[in-house]
Amino acid sequence: MNDLYTAFSIVSFILTICGIVGGYVAFKYGIARTGNDVQEHVINALRNEIDVMRNRIEDLENENLRLDQVILTICEALKKRGLIVHIEGSIVTVSDGHETQSARIQGGDCIQGGD
Repeated sequence: MNDLYTAFSIVSFILTICGIVGGYVAFKYGIARTGNDVQEHVINALRNEIDVMRNRIEDLENENLRLDQVILTICEALKKRGLIVHIEGSIVTVSDGHETQSARIQGGDCIQGGD
């Protein structure tokens, strides 16, 4: 009978060790899997953000092209009325053949000056 208790104790000890090792392995596997899932979600989110930014840049480039065309149209219309408009960087110069006016563009405000 003593041998039976010893055998049960050994089996119980082995099962306990197996449970501890199995729990540890399962825990490590769960952490690694969770880490990989989080990493995959972050990568997908960043890819989506990059796509959104590319679309925004494309939209802004198209809007910039449209605004350039509007400015050229306005300049041509003014030229037909006798006003010559020169835009060089942040300086806008308007001349009617007799008088020239210049303005510097700064953050949406115009600082005017005359020649």
